[in-house]
Amino acid sequence: KIEMAALRKSVVVLLVFYCYITVLVNSVFGVRTKNKIYIDLKTQSACFRNLNATHQAGCTSGSRGNVGTVHYIQTEDDFDWILSTGPHAPYVALLNSEDFNGTNVRRLYKSSRVNGIMVINILNSSAESPSIYPAEGFSSVDTCPNDKYGMYSNSRYGDCKPSGDWNPPGTSLHFQDIGIPIFALSDPEDVYAVLHQCFYPFNNQSQSYPVCAAEVKSRMDAAVDTITCIRRSNRVALSLSGAPRFCDALGDKNVFVTMKNIPQNETRQNGSVILIGARLDSTSLFQNEYQAADTTVAGVVALLATAEALWKVSDIIRSNETFKDILFTFFQGETFDYIGSSRMVYDMNLNKFPQDYDSGDTSKLYLSRMNLLHLSQIVELNQVGRRDDLDSLWTHTDSLYNESTKNHQVDQMIESLQDIGKNLNLLIQRVDKDQPLPPASTQRFLRNRVDIPAVVITDHQTNYINKFYNSRFDTANLINATDYPRGMNESEKYNYITKQAELIANLSTTLAQYLYTASTGQSPSPDLIQNLTADPLTVTHLLYCFLVSPICELFTESVDSTNADILKKAKQPFPFYVSVNTNTNQVTALVNNIMARFTGERRPLNQNDCENNGYDQRYTYTWMQGNLMADRNGNLQRVGWCIKSLVQKADAISPAFEIDGYDMLSGEYSTWTESRWGNSAIGVRLFLLPSQQFQMNILGVGLLMLVISLPVVYFFQSRSTILFGGNISFGSGSVYNPMS
Repeated sequence: KIEMAALRKSVVVLLVFYCYITVLVNSVFGVRTKNKIYIDLKTQSACFRNLNATHQAGCTSGSRGNVGTVHYIQTEDDFDWILSTGPHAPYVALLNSEDFNGTNVRRLYKSSRVNGIMVINILNSSAESPSIYPAEGFSSVDTCPNDKYGMYSNSRYGDCKPSGDWNPPGTSLHFQDIGIPIFALSDPEDVYAVLHQCFYPFNNQSQSYPVCAAEVKSRMDAAVDTITCIRRSNRVALSLSGAPRFCDALGDKNVFVTMKNIPQNETRQNGSVILIGARLDSTSLFQNEYQAADTTVAGVVALLATAEALWKVSDIIRSNETFKDILFTFFQGETFDYIGSSRMVYDMNLNKFPQDYDSGDTSKLYLSRMNLLHLSQIVELNQVGRRDDLDSLWTHTDSLYNESTKNHQVDQMIESLQDIGKNLNLLIQRVDKDQPLPPASTQRFLRNRVDIPAVVITDHQTNYINKFYNSRFDTANLINATDYPRGMNESEKYNYITKQAELIANLSTTLAQYLYTASTGQSPSPDLIQNLTADPLTVTHLLYCFLVSPICELFTESVDSTNADILKKAKQPFPFYVSVNTNTNQVTALVNNIMARFTGERRPLNQNDCENNGYDQRYTYTWMQGNLMADRNGNLQRVGWCIKSLVQKADAISPAFEIDGYDMLSGEYSTWTESRWGNSAIGVRLFLLPSQQFQMNILGVGLLMLVISLPVVYFFQSRSTILFGGNISFGSGSVYNPMS
């Protein structure tokens, strides 16, 4: 009995020890085994899904991703291989940037033999070459952008007639239902892995297994259209599950500032406000790839520099009540059917602009309300970064509303701009009067009040000079914003005044002097002209920070310590995509703070007291880190600034999501939303795919092991009382054996 008990104890101890070792080994080597099977790519630059009232657009994958054999397309024969003759379907196609166009992408995603697409997108590495930019251009949006939501949708100028498409390279891919995942490979290590650890060793000119495959995953939660997605989200929200929404409305904030601080108890006169604006957003087919040098940044920078120059003489304009007020505005979400501008017009029509307050509330002071009748003229900066050989700019006007008074005012506006520009060697030309306005925020204002004199300033006479409008190719070097001499370090680049900076500074100077003249009715004196001059160093700082690196002194000075930590972690310029209204848009926040810095005044308040809790709600208070200064011990510290300004932010969310019972199919307001997705819903990994025969062999071995294990299990089960003893009494700790 003693020997049998010792044997039983030894068997139990060995089994427990075996189980422990098995668990320990799996926990230590499980990740390593996974890494031996898969190569995870770094890319998160996925095509994702947007929706509007009529359809879904963009990309998605199966819940566990789409799997396909990787094939690198370099010739037409490679297309044939993937689409018809290749034996290892389905495929994940790898394309060069110059081959990634609307025609080729549609050929691929419409085929049942293609499960995904990857595109090489090395734009900022040592391998950079002009050949990687498609010679014919590339734009992810339409050839006639925003046409259905502008002022010409139901006129003879609809669909870009008769002058032709504004954006000929437009592919409309961003607004089509692609249905398979597409990823941009912007990291050289990802490209190396796909080419040299996957395609060339295993798939190039090979028809034998194993082959290298990719699992491409971009699973989107929303489907069908905005109407369906909102209905499903609302239904879930009312249930007890508390599940998240499936999509969110696109939107953010418009940023604006008025020159004058007119209170609500004073009535504005009709025609007493000049509006000057620029768009604040762009888009691309891929998440995180929102280059926007000409599409957006050049106009934003020009408007910021104009404000800085004009506010040097703000006291003069404010001192005379007959001088016109000037409203500087940055519109957000314009790419998606004019979200920001349509919302501002909507708020103006409802008497909610620039601030929404109760008319009977006299306990606080607010800015006087403003509506469309108060506007005397509109000047808009569109694409202004790509100049022709003469470095000229073009003024566009509305040709639909032909009325003598408006035409005369528009003529005066353009003549004044041309005269001021001529003194600065800036050539400003006028397009044919019969040509309609290009896609511009101004169209939303004229759609509601067509008699407002308006001028849109661009770098193109007819169709866009920028062949990469709203795409990942709209980079800083294409507008000569980074033409630095070789060998410069980042600090030297930050302070180097490029040709583009000089051109934009000239434009901003022209605009500052024009706005002064339009507001006061007087030409500025020689002394004032010196003040009404934009600083090219400020412009070059803005271009560097927006297009090269946000880790720059201008941005660092203009944010608080919390946002400074976010800046330090930035690995690339911040995206200009509008995103959804539940997110904080870094570009909007930065433009808001920089505008406050350029137009506000510093107050002697610490960070805790830097807020507006008082009677006068016309002003906002913004805390910034400020510049570096040495303390008594010689250590550099940020001094901290409390900026008081008239800069405001207002919702840039489509009225379609604000109006109860709004008809989403009416076509009046933007209905764009963005699908939600899970934390692990986006990714790409590579692995070797064995043949079907090999997989069947594995299955056979597994079944054989199962059959062999059955008698072994039966053997141990039938002799369990001998091997493991009898019942265990946990109360006494002794073993009870009925056979003893």
